[in-house]
Amino acid sequence: MTRDEALKIMRNTVEDPVAAVKGYKECYKRPVFGYFCTYTPEEIIHAAGGIPFRIMGRNESVVCSDAHLQSYSCSLVRTGLDMALTDRLDFLEGAVFPHTCDSIQRLSDIWRINTAYSFHADIVLPVKLQTESARAYLIEELTSFVGKIETYTGREITADSLNEAIKLYNIMRSNLTRLYEAKKKNPAIISSGALNDCVQGAMFMPVEEHNLLMADLLSDIEDTAETGHQIRVFLVGNLCVFNEIYDYIEAGGGTVVGDDMCTGSRYFIVNADEKSANPIQAIADRIIKRPICAAKHNPMFDRGIYLKEMIRDSGAQGVIFLMIKFCDPHSFDYPYLKESIDELKMPHLLLETEMDNPSLGQIKTRIEAFMEMIGDAHGK
Repeated sequence: MTRDEALKIMRNTVEDPVAAVKGYKECYKRPVFGYFCTYTPEEIIHAAGGIPFRIMGRNESVVCSDAHLQSYSCSLVRTGLDMALTDRLDFLEGAVFPHTCDSIQRLSDIWRINTAYSFHADIVLPVKLQTESARAYLIEELTSFVGKIETYTGREITADSLNEAIKLYNIMRSNLTRLYEAKKKNPAIISSGALNDCVQGAMFMPVEEHNLLMADLLSDIEDTAETGHQIRVFLVGNLCVFNEIYDYIEAGGGTVVGDDMCTGSRYFIVNADEKSANPIQAIADRIIKRPICAAKHNPMFDRGIYLKEMIRDSGAQGVIFLMIKFCDPHSFDYPYLKESIDELKMPHLLLETEMDNPSLGQIKTRIEAFMEMIGDAHGK
């Protein structure tokens, strides 16, 4: 398969993930389980014979969910619930809710009471990740999830099946890491939007399919000669659900060379230990070792220092914060991270988005002005 063919499949998947996963469900004859956060142990779902599918909401006005939620709930929660209530997720067996922010925790109860899915699972993750007791608790919680999904599917999850799943997901994560590294060294090898497609595509399609596409893509992309001198932009935040944002950055003469986002590097940046004698422990350790998001706490990990190191390493010339409006954890985190960026004396821009009420015209104008400002400063 050529590079363009692989990227087209990724693009089509991200543009209509529901249609894509329905096709994969029919092809693979495997059940599909929805999930809301990258802390979900996808390896366990795969070992149970399922296809993990990240529920990302949709960029449309809600129809039913406002009857169940406060108006200040984030649009991921509102649109995700609305998709369930309007039968747009009727292909799911059910959903997995890792306890991260308060909104997702409460959504779990609302979802369970008001929908008719046959499977529902909460994974009550620890908030503090640095203690041995937190690790022991997390292992117990993941073991409990194994039992729940085994009971539902009637399929035993063995150490071998978990180890095989870990290997497949490690390949996926390593492939995306290679792509990011190649993009950082040579920004012109792939567009920013296509980079985003490759990451989000992994959240919507079977891992086997993604690994095949990425193998073809990487074999064709890593030898590309360097061309162009675009403005290097780094993204920070939670979710980017508007591919148009990447287009606006590139139209302004920029390119994304790295990120610290839930729909970006936080999804794949750490692998699980394939040599561990206990695969459940390996999955738990990966969750503990990965760079934390705003919903977790580890005094041994400083997000501001980590962010500055990533930005320096990427060679970025500007930073854009992308946050879904009413996301409390990331909103509380922003002032501290902003101070960290200020220490780099680097221009930065905060963009708040809402999936069910996008202001793309305003976002486009602000990105254009931001890119122009950086370009003028660097003589571009």
